[in-house]
Amino acid sequence: MLTAGAVLTSTPHTVARPSAEDKETTAEFDKAMSDLEKSLATFKSDPIKEAESVEAALAAAAVQDRKVEVAQMRTETDTVYANPDGTLTREMASGPIRMIRDGRWVDVDVDFQAAKDGGATAKAHPKQLQLAGKGGTLPKSIEEAANAPASKARDLITIGTGDNQLAVQWKAGLPAPSLDGNTATYKGAVPGGDLIVEATRTGFEQFLRLNKAPEDGAPIVLPMTVPDGVTVKQNTDGSVSFTDADHEEQMLMPAPVMWDAAVDEKSLEHTNTKPVEMKIAQHGNTVELTLTPDTKWLSDPKTQYPVTIDPATDTLDVLFDTFVQGGDTTDQSANTDLKLGWPGDYEGSTKRTARSFLTFRTSNFADSLVSRATLKMWNYHSWSCEKRAWEVWAADPADKNTRWAKQPALKEKIATSSETKSASCSNAGWVSADITKLAQTWSSANAEQSSIALKATDESDTYAWKRFYSSEAADQAQVPTLEVTYNYRPYNGTNLQAGTPFLSQGGIFKVNSTTPTLRFSTVDTNAEDQITGTYEITDTSTNSVVATFNAAPAPANSTSSVQVPAGKLVSGKTYSFRTTTYDGTHYANGWSDPVRFTVDTSWKPTAAENALGLANLYSDAADITAATASDDKYASIATTEENTVSIPWDGKNNSIDIQNEQMPNKLSIPQGGTSGTQVGGNVVYTSSGPVDAVVQPTTDGGSRTLNIIKNGSAPHDYETGFVIPAGMKVVTHDDGSVSLYSEGDEDAEKAPQKEPAGFFDAPWAKDANGKDVSTSYKVVGNKLVQHVDFDSNSAFPIVIDPSWWSTTKKILWCAANVAGFIAMFTPLGSSKRVVTAVRLVKKIGVKKTAKLIQTYAKRRKLTSAHRAAIKALLGIPAVQKACKF
Repeated sequence: MLTAGAVLTSTPHTVARPSAEDKETTAEFDKAMSDLEKSLATFKSDPIKEAESVEAALAAAAVQDRKVEVAQMRTETDTVYANPDGTLTREMASGPIRMIRDGRWVDVDVDFQAAKDGGATAKAHPKQLQLAGKGGTLPKSIEEAANAPASKARDLITIGTGDNQLAVQWKAGLPAPSLDGNTATYKGAVPGGDLIVEATRTGFEQFLRLNKAPEDGAPIVLPMTVPDGVTVKQNTDGSVSFTDADHEEQMLMPAPVMWDAAVDEKSLEHTNTKPVEMKIAQHGNTVELTLTPDTKWLSDPKTQYPVTIDPATDTLDVLFDTFVQGGDTTDQSANTDLKLGWPGDYEGSTKRTARSFLTFRTSNFADSLVSRATLKMWNYHSWSCEKRAWEVWAADPADKNTRWAKQPALKEKIATSSETKSASCSNAGWVSADITKLAQTWSSANAEQSSIALKATDESDTYAWKRFYSSEAADQAQVPTLEVTYNYRPYNGTNLQAGTPFLSQGGIFKVNSTTPTLRFSTVDTNAEDQITGTYEITDTSTNSVVATFNAAPAPANSTSSVQVPAGKLVSGKTYSFRTTTYDGTHYANGWSDPVRFTVDTSWKPTAAENALGLANLYSDAADITAATASDDKYASIATTEENTVSIPWDGKNNSIDIQNEQMPNKLSIPQGGTSGTQVGGNVVYTSSGPVDAVVQPTTDGGSRTLNIIKNGSAPHDYETGFVIPAGMKVVTHDDGSVSLYSEGDEDAEKAPQKEPAGFFDAPWAKDANGKDVSTSYKVVGNKLVQHVDFDSNSAFPIVIDPSWWSTTKKILWCAANVAGFIAMFTPLGSSKRVVTAVRLVKKIGVKKTAKLIQTYAKRRKLTSAHRAAIKALLGIPAVQKACKF
């Protein structure tokens, strides 16, 4: 397998000079690499900031030595970065910071903009918040608006769309709204008062601001229209729940409250507040909220105007935050604040101490290796500029019913931070706490969501009072954020096999050698890793370990294989083996489940088993899909998501039948016999002649045919017939592979890219010593002919691969991967270079492309940045896997 090390290490490496027929291709690639060199020079001035896949982002991060966002891992709340050291960092906001609009991500922007109808819309609101414009006759009093007939109601605020739309109405005329950021003010909507709407990240808040005392109180009647099936219920704390037909809460309106203009200078707390009585009535889709503010409080000389009456509304999100405060009996989850500490005042005899609670989605880094986790809070106000400690605790989750007298349990103190900032100190901004230990616990527990609490270390010290923005904050750069850097362990081994012939019966493999081959499939979330497999063999009769050894490193998500050293095993015994792995940084957790195998040197495999064993020895059995059925005509019928592959009993007179939506095909079987034997989903055709054949259904929905050449009397050419559909043509790549493409799309700059209908992977041949034997393809009409160069002195048997056919998108994946990584180092918008890269790969094949890169690297002086780019391209597992080099 070609790796980056072949290019970049100082070990001598011979690269063949291009032949005469390669000069044109080499010149074309020189141009591509020259473009690459020029593009790399732009990294400092115009660095790559994002890449589509994890692997592309990791490659760009390694080349640039700076973090790069992984575009395909964006969510409404999460941003993931690939780091130069190969780790990932996930930033999780506690509220939505982006949304999908017109099929693409846009940042949430809750600032209002004027609408054509005179109203206003939030620029980019997850719930599509809209406000009414000017219209109707302004009321002469607040009472007139409250007592107006229902027919006068018009939509003031709408949120949601279609069947999920909710509207808050106003039963009077409205002036044109005055817009300022996320605030819309209807000045003079009532005599002596303004109607105010503030957009929040998941909903809105609505206020009535009275600039002077009303003569006869300030009753407010707010009609609302709700979606079908929504039921409104007033809770014991005065809040109102809106639940759907499945009894799931879709929205909550906290109990209304009002406050005057008195604010404590040190805490910024409203010092004169009063609950507002509210009653609800529902008639079908119409709900009427009647608020009756305390008339005596409004007319009290101690009340300082303006007074704000706040019937806030909040829509639910997956994530949640709130605060509790001594003396408060209402839900605060719609508030744009989070608080901790004591502001120095009391509600009756109760200290108004505050604590905050947050819940984050943590499933996105579950079962990972967390190296660092930081909680970041935007601290916009503190009592004092002097530092005071605050704490982060592991806690039970909070909900809408959380109050000071009903708090979630605080389980363990995780971190203490003394970072303190405030606008009054001219340094409002982020404060943070290291919660790595807690994030590691969440990861180990595979937690879907996880919760924390914030409190002041000394809840009697007013200097510890702090206010942060919550997930409802208008500015998405100020919402609470959890930043986690993590990696993943490799898995401890799957698909364990002992062989040859790598066949089990009743879960026990059987081998006829004391030095069998053991292997397993490596699995690692980090596809760029190289996996070292450790094998442990146990004598099942004594339960004693008889051998432990390592295999050579293998690419992640491929096969680790090792031959048992001589002198470890004894014929006639049954052993088990298990595996664990190391990816160069981390070890897997424990060992795999053990698999048993019996050693019997007297066992004589059948001819079919022997042929299959030879075929499997030099190929990857983990790629094989077991047959799901058979019938009178087909010995093995294997069905995958895309294809159905049927392999006949009679391989001489019948063909392999591959059915799929993209392009059905029938492949003849070179040297196939009339009587096939089904062995573990494979079909083997043995003969008394010099060649046996093995056909295997593959996991990608194709088929692999292998021939075993037993002696020098065997033919040198092996023909596979195949179907060429109308409108398709055969393209032979210089790496030896053969593809079927639509007519006309070879010129990628003039025709759109189309998927290849299928391809034959490049041929290979191995002798009895595991050495390569020269082999090649040529296409003659609708036949693929593999020629194998051997003679009577060759080491037999020789295993050859005359046809590995796939009708999946593999060639397209290969071209796209290479093109994508070449394009990654070209200026943004350089689509012509991307097309050129695709065309180049399709023209010469990826193996040739890689060899040209090697040649280029050897005969040109490259900077370290250029070498890093080549290393990134050649070392990308996605390219290796897609292109099989």
